[in-house]
Amino acid sequence: MPGTWHAWDTETQGAQGVHTRLWLADVEATSWASVDYDGRQLSTFAVAQYGPRRLWDEVALAYEGYVAAGRPGVPRHRLRISPDGSGTRHHVTLS
Repeated sequence: MPGTWHAWDTETQGAQGVHTRLWLADVEATSWASVDYDGRQLSTFAVAQYGPRRLWDEVALAYEGYVAAGRPGVPRHRLRISPDGSGTRHHVTLS
């Protein structure tokens, strides 16, 4: 996801029932999302989002595209890096 960062929080003792938390945020610090894993089941997660970018919705959409493409492995992914005048753009495609 362009313009974002993520971090895993495995020290969530203060959060009741949370084993691991995934933090997502955009680099402009205007949007964030947190996803809580309880350490037991893999079908439902507590999600919170804030800001104009719905970051978890973007993740879900990207995952749906990955599944629709047949869950391609690493050999099918291609990465192109090019300057865009103010930095670097990364383009990921499937072959």
